[in-house]
Amino acid sequence: MDCSIALALMLRGAAPADLVGAACPAPVVRVAEGKPATDPISHEPFYAGLVQDANALRAETQDFNKTPTLALRATPRFQTYLQRLQNLSAGDLKGHVDLKKRGTDRDLKCILLGVSRDIANKVNDLKSAASDADLAQALTNTDLLLRDNIDVIVTPDTVDSGLDCVAEFGKDA
Repeated sequence: MDCSIALALMLRGAAPADLVGAACPAPVVRVAEGKPATDPISHEPFYAGLVQDANALRAETQDFNKTPTLALRATPRFQTYLQRLQNLSAGDLKGHVDLKKRGTDRDLKCILLGVSRDIANKVNDLKSAASDADLAQALTNTDLLLRDNIDVIVTPDTVDSGLDCVAEFGKDA
């Protein structure tokens, strides 16, 4: 049975018995020294720094979300946290500009621009939360975005999708 037919059957909910005889190759996963491969760009000091900052901010976000209360926003620690989020947003934008200057057509160039803008929106959500529950949701959403920020830098590209930053973000992207 052809792999594309087997995939189509699986997507339609075929029983395992329907797939007998499918001789599809196992997906290729690059592994180095027992660890999943990472994008080489994530080893460049600037991009490694973005990952390190996002990881630290994620830990802090999760810590704040253990007891989310609007009173947190008045603390110096939270104000510093918001500034660090804004710094990460600026760093992601700088990464976008760097990749644009390199002439890359990689998805990362566009994704960093989008993440930079999304972080700015999350900062606004954190600042404008009207209740403890709103703050908890804003922190959860920020945590998810920070995870994505890390993942897009460290995960190797499989192919260039040809994302068009200009179409998505305007002529200056």
